[in-house]
Amino acid sequence: MADKAKNISKNPKPTGRSPEGKSRKILQGFLAVMLALVVVAMVFCGVFYIILKNNVYGLGEAFRPVFQNNPILKLALPPLPGEFDPDAPENLTDAEIRKKYAEYRQKVAELTARLDEANELIGQYESDQSVLEENRVVLEANEKLLASIEKEQEKLEQQKLEVTELIASGNKEGFLEYFAQIDPETAEAIYKELAREDINRQVKAELAKPYAAMDPASAARVLAELWSKDQETAIGVFEGLNANAKAQILEKMEASLAAEITKTLSDRMLIK
Repeated sequence: MADKAKNISKNPKPTGRSPEGKSRKILQGFLAVMLALVVVAMVFCGVFYIILKNNVYGLGEAFRPVFQNNPILKLALPPLPGEFDPDAPENLTDAEIRKKYAEYRQKVAELTARLDEANELIGQYESDQSVLEENRVVLEANEKLLASIEKEQEKLEQQKLEVTELIASGNKEGFLEYFAQIDPETAEAIYKELAREDINRQVKAELAKPYAAMDPASAARVLAELWSKDQETAIGVFEGLNANAKAQILEKMEASLAAEITKTLSDRMLIK
């Protein structure tokens, strides 16, 4: 017993709290406070989320310009109304308004430039239209002139046909009367030319009579000699002969000379 009492006296029972226990309690209290704050914050956020989501007192729309650009906070915003205009000034922040203003100014400048280009093209088009209209008027005038010329050509062709018929029929009086109605001076000149040609034919016919009366061989010799001296007179004789006498005489001539005379007669007929 004495020993036991002695041990008890050596190890007295503690009467106060230890430092470790006090620190543990402080930590527990701090954690409890933090947990309470987290709970309160979560409750506050939840209540705030509900208020915003349901647009209580219009707070959801009031906070929209602030939260709409935040990928997390914008989840708390209420759905956009059917007539909501995201570009309306009341739905934009100051920075967004300045950005939109700069964009609109740039668009206005671009549209103004395009409008100037369009006005320039319209002016060019109107100028081209004016030129086209002038060309159309000139073209119509040319078409009318062409139609008039074609009509005159048809008239001249008809007159040419009538004149040809008159000449072919040997109706000199009708020919003169016809041209006297159109152009008296021209008619007189043409009539004189016809008269001169008629005289020439008569002269050539008289010149060819002696040769037509000769036998073809003799006439061929004489005309060959004449051709070597005066081709123009020889051709006049041949032109005064009828076709049968001419063929018989040429047949009696050398082939080269007959070919030369025939070609000369043909060329003179083409010229006439």
